[in-house]
Amino acid sequence: MLERFTTKYSHGNPPSVPSPTPTNTCRPSGTINCNGVHPIYRCSPPVSSSTPAQLTFNDFSEGGDGGGPSSCDGKYHNNKERIVALSTGWFAGRSRCGKMILIRANNGKTVTAKVVDECDSTMGCDAEHAFQSPCKNNIVDGSIAVWRALGSSPPSVPSPTPTNTCRPSGTLNCNGVHPIYRCSPPVTSSTPAQLTLNDFSEGGDGGGPSSCDGKYHNNNERVVALSTGWFAGRSRCGKMILIHANNGKNVTAKVVDECDSTMGCDAEHAFQSPCKNNIVDGSIAVWRALGLNTNLGIVPVTWSMV
Repeated sequence: MLERFTTKYSHGNPPSVPSPTPTNTCRPSGTINCNGVHPIYRCSPPVSSSTPAQLTFNDFSEGGDGGGPSSCDGKYHNNKERIVALSTGWFAGRSRCGKMILIRANNGKTVTAKVVDECDSTMGCDAEHAFQSPCKNNIVDGSIAVWRALGSSPPSVPSPTPTNTCRPSGTLNCNGVHPIYRCSPPVTSSTPAQLTLNDFSEGGDGGGPSSCDGKYHNNNERVVALSTGWFAGRSRCGKMILIHANNGKNVTAKVVDECDSTMGCDAEHAFQSPCKNNIVDGSIAVWRALGLNTNLGIVPVTWSMV
């Protein structure tokens, strides 16, 4: 019988510790300081006929962001294969290797996929784990073929179009190989973007103080950082932008920092990878004003200048 997982799309989620409930008594077994402090888990929530999970994206090919070969068979895999890695608890000491699971997305589409690897919830930030942070304990890490079968596109480098001629200016090997950009797509009256979550306070994941004013900011402030191209050499410092979410809510926020698309993996950038070129990096106050769940980590929005 197929085991079933019900997923929400997710990439780059901020770390959070699930609260134990009568049906989920899985607690962290400790923490690891790796691209920030993260809980580590040796368990996952119980598997049921419709197990809630977060679907993330993994490149299982050689040289991809999956790190070493898959632990079930010691091989790399083509991205056309419908395969997944499961969080440590669900991987269950390789007992699900080779098993098929049924994944159901919120859009009603389903796909079966083969378990070939572990998404390690206990370790990270070494070559074996592609220098990535530990997985959460509720992850189904799917290939591009899984994402496409579910009718969604995984994170990728935007293809230049007649209205978006922004191309990468190179790559940076930093928690995997990433394109770097000095440009962003054109700003319009409804500019498509990805909203990510940033802690602008001192000691938060934003790294140093905001580049516009040299200050840290309280998480109750509605502030954002913009990708390098949109930041436009500080020309948008202090400007207000209007952000519109897919749920119909909108909020105005002040530009206080750059989400650097050209550099990363140093103390100034909180040892994080370079930003993509289409990022609006918002404070928790921005997310709350838009009625969004911060555990999602990244959501599509549109924005414009006020």
